[in-house]
Amino acid sequence: MTKGNHNGKGKIVQFPGLKDRLLEKGVQALEKGEVHESSQLLTQAYELEPDNPDINTALVLSLYESKQYDKARSICKEMLLEGIGDYFEVVDMYLMILIQLHQHREVVDTINVLFDEKEVPFEKEEHFRKLLQFSEKVVNGKASIPEEESSEEDQSSILSGKSLEEQTLILAQLVHRNIQPFIGELQAVLKDPSAHPFLQTMTLNVLREHGMDKEVDVAKFGLEERVSPAALEDVFESDFFKTVTDSLDDLLAQTNPTLFQHAQELLKRHTFLLYPFTLEEEPKAIASVYAYYTAGMFADAILEEELKDQVENTQSQWILTRITELEEISSPNI
Repeated sequence: MTKGNHNGKGKIVQFPGLKDRLLEKGVQALEKGEVHESSQLLTQAYELEPDNPDINTALVLSLYESKQYDKARSICKEMLLEGIGDYFEVVDMYLMILIQLHQHREVVDTINVLFDEKEVPFEKEEHFRKLLQFSEKVVNGKASIPEEESSEEDQSSILSGKSLEEQTLILAQLVHRNIQPFIGELQAVLKDPSAHPFLQTMTLNVLREHGMDKEVDVAKFGLEERVSPAALEDVFESDFFKTVTDSLDDLLAQTNPTLFQHAQELLKRHTFLLYPFTLEEEPKAIASVYAYYTAGMFADAILEEELKDQVENTQSQWILTRITELEEISSPNI
């Protein structure tokens, strides 16, 4: 045997584009709900290029969907250690896997570290706080995780008959699951004007995260609109939220930073409830009413008096009425 032949012995010859083809076919299988075939294809792609972020992410999702949670957790951990993929997307997947494994103490510890180090992006704070609250309750014996549907017949309905808190957690998990079996139910939630607006926004975000470009009907707060979820901006990246926040900043940040934070939290919560709709008024007018409303909440009589003239008109009174209505809607406390 020549030296050249010896050096080539045992090497695997890869077909050009094999990794990309395996990834493409694996993702297609996952979208069709063929989760076991998907995980097999993506595992082969992973073996060819273990540090590819797209392959890693798709493989974790297929393992999650096929309930191979231990394997999914192992890959997620490796991704976090090696810095593979979008950090907070990987953290989000990791937390959902821990929840399925009932490892709520680790969920609590992980999220607390993120908050302590002030690493959580603004737009993900609410989501992580909900997961933290739920896992803390489980650790303290005050809540139990909702059981997954076990039969194929039940798979067409995952929200029906569940409490608001259970529905919130299920929708959070759907970001990392195949949603095709549940599309009908999700669309029904969006067009049901009696559905909780918090759940409707979560549902719309699930469809947006999955890149659904088919138009859906949304009905809430007496408003109706057909939207393409994939074309929507993130709730807290919208021009509405940014411009009103900037106006609040101009109004309060320098003179009363504590009140500014409270007013911003109100705006954030209400923007989430309204999504994809907004308050159709001038940002400065909306900011003035939020500042006035927050001043009243915290008995800041001086600021309340200063802003009184700005909110005593028909336009501002309408905004004040809407803010009051929104504040009466409680977000699910899981």
